[in-house]
Amino acid sequence: MPILLFIRHGETDWNRSGRVMGDQSIPLNRTGERQAHACAEVLSRTPMTGIFTSPVLRAVQTAEILRPSQEVPIRTLPGLSEIGVGDWINRYWKDFVDDPARQNWYSQPDQARPSGGETLREIQRRAVAEVEHVIDGAQDMPYVFVSHGDIIRSILAHYMLLDLAIIRHVRIDHVSVSGLDLTDHVAQLLFLNHRPGADRLI
Repeated sequence: MPILLFIRHGETDWNRSGRVMGDQSIPLNRTGERQAHACAEVLSRTPMTGIFTSPVLRAVQTAEILRPSQEVPIRTLPGLSEIGVGDWINRYWKDFVDDPARQNWYSQPDQARPSGGETLREIQRRAVAEVEHVIDGAQDMPYVFVSHGDIIRSILAHYMLLDLAIIRHVRIDHVSVSGLDLTDHVAQLLFLNHRPGADRLI
């Protein structure tokens, strides 16, 4: 079975301001582009089967920067799209601290649902289904998946047999890389939230 590399998209101005993007077409900012280029330098020495990305603009832009010189294919996968945030979209995280779904975001992530949005359990089902479809008849070289923080958390939880309430507390930084080895159908965590090009540990 293959090695899977999961990479969060680069930073946007909305990330910096704490505004909820959802799946809107918000582009990377300059910091996000620099983050992606630093990661691309590392990936350029990593053979890969292909890059599979969320269709959301910030993820697609990140994937395009990450594509190495050997021109591996990039495929967009709807199941890797950002979690549906419903009525929270365009608002600021600080504006709905009293919303029950926000209060339960960490303690009950499999049930907490923004009005009109998705739960972490629901996105886990669609995201894992996409990954399983891609790696069916797996190649020897690693697969690279570019997506969003909660999508990556939910996939890691599935393969590592972790509770979603635990994984919600795992930090996934912009353009960080998390790796899984699925040898013999037993997931081994190779690294978590590695930040290529970071000049300090925290």
